Amino acid sequence: MASGERAANLLTIIGSAIRNDLDVRAYLDDVLRRALAGETDWSVLTPHAWKAEHPESIREYRQDERRQAADRKRTRRARRRLLNKSTRRR
Repeated sequence: MASGERAANLLTIIGSAIRNDLDVRAYLDDVLRRALAGETDWSVLTPHAWKAEHPESIREYRQDERRQAADRKRTRRARRRLLNKSTRRR
């Protein structure tokens, strides 16, 4: 049971790094090293705070991918709305 809980915690940390567009390896390496060294201020290890301290580890392409996906979604919805309006008029 303890190993499952540790795995879940690790996956949570990795997921947080991904959601914050961070280089997962760099984030995980730094956070684990600092935690093992005795860091007790957990607020500086959160992805949001860490991101501000390490702008070189932000994956810009992920932000671009997210914007492009949102644009495609808006376009598909607009097309569906237009299609629905044109079929209702018949």
